[in-house]
Amino acid sequence: MRNKLLNRLSIIAVLVLAILIVSQGLWLWQQLEQEKQAFTSKLENSLQSVINFHALQGYRTPNPAKPDVAIFSMEKVTNNKVSRDTSAALGRFDISTKKYIPGFALGKLIEASFTDKSLLKDKFKLKTVDSLFINNFPDYTKIQAYRLQLFKNRKLIDSLSCKISNIKKTTNSPSIIHLQVPLGTKNIYTFIADFQMEILPFLRQMVFSIGISALAIILVAFFMLWLLSALQRQIAQLLWREQAVSGIVHDLKSPLSYVYTFLDYLASKEQQPIMQERLASASTNISKLTDKMEVLLTLFRSKKKKITMEPAPYNLAQKCRELLSELELIYQEKKPKYKLSIPDDLEIKVDVLYFEAALRNLLDNAFKYSNTPAKLAVTTSQKQKELYICIADSGKGIPQKELKKIFQEFYRTDDNRKGHGIGLAFSQKIIKAHKGRINLQSEIGKGSSFCIILPAQIIV
Repeated sequence: MRNKLLNRLSIIAVLVLAILIVSQGLWLWQQLEQEKQAFTSKLENSLQSVINFHALQGYRTPNPAKPDVAIFSMEKVTNNKVSRDTSAALGRFDISTKKYIPGFALGKLIEASFTDKSLLKDKFKLKTVDSLFINNFPDYTKIQAYRLQLFKNRKLIDSLSCKISNIKKTTNSPSIIHLQVPLGTKNIYTFIADFQMEILPFLRQMVFSIGISALAIILVAFFMLWLLSALQRQIAQLLWREQAVSGIVHDLKSPLSYVYTFLDYLASKEQQPIMQERLASASTNISKLTDKMEVLLTLFRSKKKKITMEPAPYNLAQKCRELLSELELIYQEKKPKYKLSIPDDLEIKVDVLYFEAALRNLLDNAFKYSNTPAKLAVTTSQKQKELYICIADSGKGIPQKELKKIFQEFYRTDDNRKGHGIGLAFSQKIIKAHKGRINLQSEIGKGSSFCIILPAQIIV
């Protein structure tokens, strides 16, 4: 059972780590995508600027003094007739002002007109675009390879590959950026560029974030391994305790059986009635002790299987008197005094062996932790279809911080040096098996009150 629990916890720990690693991987992928989008926008703007700048070469005046200067002028419009149409020199584009064109920008329209002129004069060259791009794009070193292409009516008319000549056009690849720029105003020419990026430069920019994420994963993994290791050690320790106590209790059964038999033999040989009675009482107590040891063995077995109840009528007042008389003799140095307020005819249907073990443990604790003289009160009452069996002592009381821990197995209070922390945990298990619960109220300096609360249907 414990191995299954440890295996399940190990699987959960591995799943948590896997989820953490996957989430960090997704976060890293999103960051890379954002970096790629930002780089793509920067790349597209740079290419568009280079293309527009290069297009100016196609529209320039034949001035020998300034062969590389493009000059354009804007003239005042008159109603006078001119000898020739000069609009072709500037490029012409008719715009209807009755209908708005989404995304329209006058600057882009002028740039497209210049591009038309460059394409018409065959002045648009990919080598020149590449040269301008190389010298003016600041992040050129982040590009591993790229290819520039020029299409006219979807037909390739010019192509240029840089750094490597066999770049694969895989636009879905995270390392490929695909750009498509329409040229001019007539939708005839298209400029296409494919760039293969280097991932490492992006990762270098995120080295701090990646380092923090990796450190967090390592710390979480280390903590989980430490937690599982500590849990495994604790399980091994509890298993050892169980086996040790179970083995010792089992080994004690044989000598107790011998003592029980020997007491019966002495009682049969004894002539004095008083001694016969005392030997018979001792034999009965040995028999009860043997039963209690069997209950203790069942405590450990019950972790693997459910406690089986065998309900039978149980006279509560009579059994409490017997237990109190026995404990009064055991704790006689504390000068015990008790008050029993239970109807003589109150009978409940419980498992006699188990219930008496729980009841005896609570009464024993009440005497054990009471101050001298030990005062004890056992009362019963019925509230809201429930039977309350309350045992109040005159002890030191239990600190508030320990009230929730007192029923934990192997837990002991600071002043409990002799106990083993088994009794209350076992008592609670028994009462729960009877569909009940144990309620504890305690006040420092005034004592504690343990109440066994059972369903009223348990009353015969």
